[in-house]
Amino acid sequence: MSQALHEKYTPILRFARGERFYPMAIEDFVGYCALRIKGQPRPAIKQGAVSPALLERAYTDNPSVFLQSVPANLADQNVAADWGRDTLKALVDASYRVSRWREELAAVAYRWLSSKTQSATKLFWWNDLVMNQLAGGGTSRQELPRLKLPSEFRQAALERYERSQGTRPRHVYYYRTVRDGDYLCLQYWFFYGYNDWATSFGGMNDHEGDWEGMYLFFPLDAAGRAQEPPAYVTFVGHHSRLTKPWGHPDMTLEGSHPLAYVAAGSHATYPERKEYDLMQIYGLTDYATGDGLTIGPGDWERGVDLDSQPWASAFLGAWGTRYWLPLSWAESVLGALKARTEDIGLPGVSAPRGPRYADDGSVRPNWIQAVAWAGIFELEGR
Repeated sequence: MSQALHEKYTPILRFARGERFYPMAIEDFVGYCALRIKGQPRPAIKQGAVSPALLERAYTDNPSVFLQSVPANLADQNVAADWGRDTLKALVDASYRVSRWREELAAVAYRWLSSKTQSATKLFWWNDLVMNQLAGGGTSRQELPRLKLPSEFRQAALERYERSQGTRPRHVYYYRTVRDGDYLCLQYWFFYGYNDWATSFGGMNDHEGDWEGMYLFFPLDAAGRAQEPPAYVTFVGHHSRLTKPWGHPDMTLEGSHPLAYVAAGSHATYPERKEYDLMQIYGLTDYATGDGLTIGPGDWERGVDLDSQPWASAFLGAWGTRYWLPLSWAESVLGALKARTEDIGLPGVSAPRGPRYADDGSVRPNWIQAVAWAGIFELEGR
């Protein structure tokens, strides 16, 4: 029997020194989570009773459901209390106003902006905050909100993660193959129990649960068969992407296995070993230094086909705690919120939904239209 495509091309991941969270099995994660519903003081399902099978059938139509991997006494909904008035005002303004990505503003924030990188730059999740601030004349590093969770969250998450792994970590990757136009897209998804980018590495945000990945694109022949090797590799991070032709000088191959450098804390994947200057104006950096643990083809316990996992489509909830700014509390601090009828969701610190779903509950474009999302049409001049 020939080797499965996902096994033949399994990525090699090289992590940065100081990283403590690695790709894990979701059953290990949910095993130390409770399941909660927004507004309810007690868990809907207590810690130790949650399983992937339960996620397939419980509360699947409720976007306010979320897993909680840290103790409830830590995951207080007032995590924004210490962020300061300016940060809270920026979050409120972003929730009121539709952010418009503008080239002249992006050129200020992103030193590396070019015609080739514009479409990828538009995908960064923090643009709603950054563009509104730049449009209002904000240009100093201090004005960028740093959306940190208390350090106790990270410590509790680390203790529970390490306890779940025992003496031998269970490194698991998730994958799916989907035909999209002229290509077969092989998607690799990696789940991490915690993102400590802000707390541990000076980044933008912290949150529980973290889905990141890499995609390979195989051309299809006239009969619809995938042609090897793949034509492109997409490195995924921060809702954005960096796509390279297979064998490009910027990337490394070990046999048929593409190598990716995983940024410290944020778990974004990159083709090169270096520090990535994300936003010069704010000093925002991803440290993809590759001087830590390496997970190679023989180190993965297994690969799991996402399309064979009912929870991947059924569970609309979040893979960690989601946070909202209570209107009564925000109004007492900022005023002028009487017109709002619902709480303000806190970006950055709120855990993401699963591989299939975006933060608003819609299907991710990279799930159903991966070729366009990856920028392959632009690379091919179409």
